[in-house]
Parts: sequence; C-alpha cells; structure tokens
Amino acid sequence: MKHPLLPLLTALCLSAPMLASAQPLDCPAPAPVFTAADAEPFDLSQLAKTVGQAELDGTSLRKVAEDIRADYPEAKDADVADIMITAFCTYLNTDAPKDHRSESNVRAFESEVYDAVFGGAPDQSYEKQGWLYGN
Repeated sequence: MKHPLLPLLTALCLSAPMLASAQPLDCPAPAPVFTAADAEPFDLSQLAKTVGQAELDGTSLRKVAEDIRADYPEAKDADVADIMITAFCTYLNTDAPKDHRSESNVRAFESEVYDAVFGGAPDQSYEKQGWLYGN
C-alpha cells in the first residue's frame, strides 16, 4: 500500500531546521549601561553591521571591544560581551547571509567575542544573556 503523504512528510521533516533558522531570533536587550538617559547615544544597527562583517581573525573583534570600552568606560566585561552578542543577533536578523546563521558560524563568533573581551573563555561567574541556539 502506498502512502501518498510520506514524501511530503519526509520533505517537511528534513526542511524543518531550515524553516526554523529563517525565523527571527529573539535577541537579548542591551544592558542598561548602554541605554541609560545619560549614556552616550548607542547605535545598535551600526554595531550590528560592524560585528557581523568583522573577520573572525582574532583581532577584528578585539578592536570593537576596545572601542565599546572607550565609549562606555563604566561597562563591565560581561556588558561588552553581551552587547556584541546582541549586535550579532541583530545582524543575523537583518543583514546576514543565510549561511551566517549556521551553528558553527555562531559558535565561532562566540569564541572570538570571548577572546576579545575576556582574553579567552569567560569566568565561570559570567551568565550568558540570551545567547543564540539555547546555549
């Protein structure tokens, strides 16, 4: 007996990860240090482009982190890492090519951010704020 819906069901099951990745990501909100009334104006869309187009070369994101620290000296390392992650999430929702949403690309970005901000893996007390893909 033939099951006419089996090929359709198979196609839907195989395409489900692709459909899910096309959905907008729920990006974490910027920390209060960046949104306070007396803070320097913060341009999340510009930071999103900057981090999204940065080379994962061990130095590009370090420069971004240094610039954030210079503009927001009261920001803690965790705030800097979180805003870079929020910006990357925003980039993935707006300007990114689809292949940038791959889990391997996201993990590579995460690793580069931690190297740039913490000089390696973050301290165990660092709580990831809404990181992508259920980390």
